[in-house]
Amino acid sequence: MEIQMIGHASIFVETQDCKILMDPVLWSPYCQGIEDVFPKREVIHELLPEFDLLIISHWHSDHFDIRSLANLPKTVDVLIPQDKKLKTYLTELGYSHIYTLGDFSEVKIGSTNILTTRSENRVPEYGIVFADPSGVFWNQVDSHASLDTIRFVKSRYPQVDFLLAPWETMLETKYQYNKSLSFPYSAYNKRLGNIGVIQPKAISPGSCGFQKINGSSWLNQILFPVTREQFCKDVKMVCPEIGENVFPLDPGDILIFKNSEFSYTKEMCKFVKKLEDEREILDFSPVNIEGKLIDDNPDNYNLSDMREAIEQEVYFNLPNFILENKNSLFLEHCRWNVIYQLEIVFPDSSRKWSFDFSEQNIRPQSGRNPFANLFTIITASSFYSLLKQVKAWEYISLSGYHRGFKKIYIPTPHGIIQPADEEIIDPIQLRFPLQEIFESIQHREVEKWKQLNGSTSILNEKKTFMMKIGNTLVRLGK
Repeated sequence: MEIQMIGHASIFVETQDCKILMDPVLWSPYCQGIEDVFPKREVIHELLPEFDLLIISHWHSDHFDIRSLANLPKTVDVLIPQDKKLKTYLTELGYSHIYTLGDFSEVKIGSTNILTTRSENRVPEYGIVFADPSGVFWNQVDSHASLDTIRFVKSRYPQVDFLLAPWETMLETKYQYNKSLSFPYSAYNKRLGNIGVIQPKAISPGSCGFQKINGSSWLNQILFPVTREQFCKDVKMVCPEIGENVFPLDPGDILIFKNSEFSYTKEMCKFVKKLEDEREILDFSPVNIEGKLIDDNPDNYNLSDMREAIEQEVYFNLPNFILENKNSLFLEHCRWNVIYQLEIVFPDSSRKWSFDFSEQNIRPQSGRNPFANLFTIITASSFYSLLKQVKAWEYISLSGYHRGFKKIYIPTPHGIIQPADEEIIDPIQLRFPLQEIFESIQHREVEKWKQLNGSTSILNEKKTFMMKIGNTLVRLGK
């Protein structure tokens, strides 16, 4: 069996008996101009192979793209869920062979069997199992498979060779409806748990290959809590027997399998060309959704002085502090394999470093880390103020010059485990303790203002006498 990735949820499947196009989105942008396939790609329409079966999983416009459907042959057999509006639209477009399928319906084409799988998200929608003599491929698309559904599929097909799995727990509507933007541990745990029950021979993250664009692009910072790299790593921990058979399919990639042997080739599809992959724009950063942190440098620090002091801190002082306290202050960071990403926003640019606490010698690595799970974003002038101990954390946090969030967990075959929220502390807050910095600044303030002796008091001082009688303090007369 051969699967060619067109992009997002659009795939071309070739079994021993038929060629199948599923959820075709062949032009960009789509969804009325708010989404684009990610990574960006070009579909060379005139090279699209002939196919004899078209499958639509559900009516959402990133799966049911009317422009694409209007440009395809109308005489192919079309499989859709039990959705009257889908049938109406397809009929109006000119399709004449439309077949509606309910949960666990079967289609047989020669030695190829196709099975629809139930979704607990009653859109209506379905996943699809493709089976032929070469093996079994389950495309779950956006469907939510229950344990009963997994049991049923496993009763029919004890070994799923390849799983195209739903993996993201998208949060794009959370902010708009005043809901929590914290990392969705429970929902993600369920995603990984289902994969652990299915135990496929190979897996790819399915769908979620898109980005928001134009006025909706701000949603990219809360859309995908998990990086694709992290998901692939998590799957290997949940299903260690899967080995290296975790394939991050991009547009233009091809996966072929037969008898549980897999061949994965990148960018070899003749009708899809990947253009660019700027994955950093999809990095989860819920503290930046109303606008990125800006350093207006309110104290007019010299930019060169700031850069020099900050690089000294990041490359030498902070890592030395971490190593010196690895077995005390940072015990939990090491135990939970924290990867700390520090972003410092300068007035003219931004820099990122990461510190991997799973390593023996913890040193800063420049740039984004897709596996980071503890994040700090701070303006350069605020960080410089900490180094000079002239501004307290109270000022830095309340002024909005510092932001941070966590998504720390460890996936296991028995579910996600996570630390108590207070166990993992921002390393720079340990390096510059709140109370210590506050006392230092207060002491400096006292030294500064105590030079103004009594002669400059606004009002003349009056001497009074207080005496404590039992638990009561009593002011006495002159």
